[in-house]
Amino acid sequence: MSKIEILSAISEKKGSDMFKSIATVTANTDLLITKLKLTRKQYYSRMSNLVELGLVKKENGRYVLTSFGKVIYSSYMTLEGRIDLALDSYWRLKAVDSLDFPSKEERNKISSILIDNPDILNTLLEYERNLSSRLSKSQRSETENKLVEISNFV
Repeated sequence: MSKIEILSAISEKKGSDMFKSIATVTANTDLLITKLKLTRKQYYSRMSNLVELGLVKKENGRYVLTSFGKVIYSSYMTLEGRIDLALDSYWRLKAVDSLDFPSKEERNKISSILIDNPDILNTLLEYERNLSSRLSKSQRSETENKLVEISNFV
């Protein structure tokens, strides 16, 4: 089992609908097949995959999320919510990307004006802080490597 297999199983439209239905509805197999407009083969193929990945188990004749499945479901719903927020801000984000800024501070200032969603704005600002931190660590590493090369040469 891998992250890619899990994401693949729950990101495909019918698999996603099925996973979310199992998490939120205590319906039987026939009702899920009808509600999701799946063939029996589509249903059982996807269900088998969800079971194999440890996301779903059969309990008292019904499919329910496992503890692992509950964690994945919660994360998946959070991700879907974040994607919806980003889509709502898509054109504002494109506007920020289309401008040239003389400094990081200017970029952050304009971003604060254009982006009205605090979650999206905080994500952008946090990314910039993390990037700056990684770059400075990388630069220190590069300098340290050069010093080692020089000392080895001497």
